[in-house]
Amino acid sequence: MGWSKSMLFAPVLAVAGCSIGADVPVAESAVTTFHSMLDAGQHSTIYKNTASEFKTASNEEKFTKLLVVINKKLGRVKSTKQVGWNDNANTAGHFVSLTYNTKFTNGDAVESFIYKIVDKKAALVGYNINSDTLVYN
Repeated sequence: MGWSKSMLFAPVLAVAGCSIGADVPVAESAVTTFHSMLDAGQHSTIYKNTASEFKTASNEEKFTKLLVVINKKLGRVKSTKQVGWNDNANTAGHFVSLTYNTKFTNGDAVESFIYKIVDKKAALVGYNINSDTLVYN
């Protein structure tokens, strides 16, 4: 009897496991868009496209000031390389986290993005940037 119950759960686990990472390209595309808009100085548009969770945590004025400082101190994005990702679904929603090593014209940074995925669309819920150039320059 124990064997038959465990066999009933095996197909469910197999189906649930198939979609892990499937939405990573959606978030990767959103990072590309973020960088293009950052380089173009479209800071308000970046903020307007964030998820409601992001807007609850940070107001537009603070976030756009950060983006202006990034543009001013680091310059334009020259290249970026993804160095990690995580795809997570929980009771709060479906989230993809991405980490990038990014080279800007004036220095390097490690960027972390968290996107909420809804209907194959990504909305930014978290952004973090670490760069010595931002601190010392």
